[in-house]
Amino acid sequence: MTNVKLTEEEKRMLEGEQGKVRQICMEYLVEMCEISGAERLVDLDGTGDMHTPGIVMSPYYGISIEDLRELVAAKEHFKIPTFADKSPFPEQPPIHGWESCNICSYRQAGIRQDDPSFHAKAMHKEEFDLLRKLGMITTHSCANYLTMTYWPTVGQHCSWFESSQIPYCNAVLGARTNFDGSFATCFLGKAPYYGMHITENRYATVLVKTDRLIHTDLEWDVFGYAVGCDVKCDVPVLTGTAKPTTTQYQKLNSAIHTGGAVEMYHIPGSTPEAPTLDFALGGRKPRRETLIGETELRRAYEYLNYHTSDTVDMVYLGCPHLNIVDLMKLTAKMDGKKVQIPMWVMTAPWLYHSAEELGYVRSLANAGITLMSGACLAAMGAVPEGVRCIAVDTAKQANYVTGCYPDDDVKLQVCYGTTDECIDAALTGRWRGEWR
Repeated sequence: MTNVKLTEEEKRMLEGEQGKVRQICMEYLVEMCEISGAERLVDLDGTGDMHTPGIVMSPYYGISIEDLRELVAAKEHFKIPTFADKSPFPEQPPIHGWESCNICSYRQAGIRQDDPSFHAKAMHKEEFDLLRKLGMITTHSCANYLTMTYWPTVGQHCSWFESSQIPYCNAVLGARTNFDGSFATCFLGKAPYYGMHITENRYATVLVKTDRLIHTDLEWDVFGYAVGCDVKCDVPVLTGTAKPTTTQYQKLNSAIHTGGAVEMYHIPGSTPEAPTLDFALGGRKPRRETLIGETELRRAYEYLNYHTSDTVDMVYLGCPHLNIVDLMKLTAKMDGKKVQIPMWVMTAPWLYHSAEELGYVRSLANAGITLMSGACLAAMGAVPEGVRCIAVDTAKQANYVTGCYPDDDVKLQVCYGTTDECIDAALTGRWRGEWR
């Protein structure tokens, strides 16, 4: 027996009257309600997002490949538009058990994933094909909002999963989601009603000030990371900033959810639920004020740089995945140049093909750069042999790198800075970045 208030239809699903899979999904959602303190479920009218297929077929769910076959045969379908944000996971990969697979240019990677058999195994799992037949849209991107072409609108209830996408959904789009995208929420079109689904919880409680105008890509990235570290799970309202671009929103969202676990924030005059500071605060005074100024920014920047040598062995850009304008700018900057060390750039597969048509893939290849898609350095769990120090241009990637390579013989160091500083490192093999 549960204390969660269910509709009659939800009770029937929980009791198994509408089949095994719906019962499993409802049991999962009821448990999530009990954990989160949600008293009921909310019907979703937006979109869904989840990692797959590994998370669907995990023992926790208890959904088998045969269950998926039966759903497909019965012409079942996800209740809401559902996007898969990660590439498929090969069975029993060599190291960690959760690597995702680079989709494009995998033969140029120079790592074990350039093995065609490994790639084929990863890209043709039956459950992935079955999920597609159930209506899942495979974007293979941690930033699938770049390519999904179908956004939820302000106030719509969603169920998203990837970390940097959560604040994008809540703050930038004004839709509503918790960090809970799953097969259960997407298949049933329901989610526990708590957190960011409730209007009262979306108002800012922390006023963030700064003594430095936040306007460059690096500043937005470092600022986001420092804010996340400070506010943890609270909802901040950010003041003293310029209007962010799409690239800067990507950096801010990924950094703020990595430094802390921020699902929602406001920027007065920029984000849809903050036409004014007073509106963002819900007409109340903030519970506290905090300064993320020069001292805090420098501290975050220095924390994200952990290297004892200025010798760089590799450069990686694309966490989150680069958008098409960033690819255009990078291509222009590399015109007539040639990198001296491996440089990987990651984007979404759908954008990769656009970059191909625009000539960016060829131009970058001429500069010695490998443009990839569908995964990320952290999720791939591999770098070329001999790489010990890597240069990156996002706080999220800098924060993740060492934790993704825990083997005793791989201790990656990180140089973190601007995209231009990373390009310079690729051309020279030396790091000359600094906080300015």
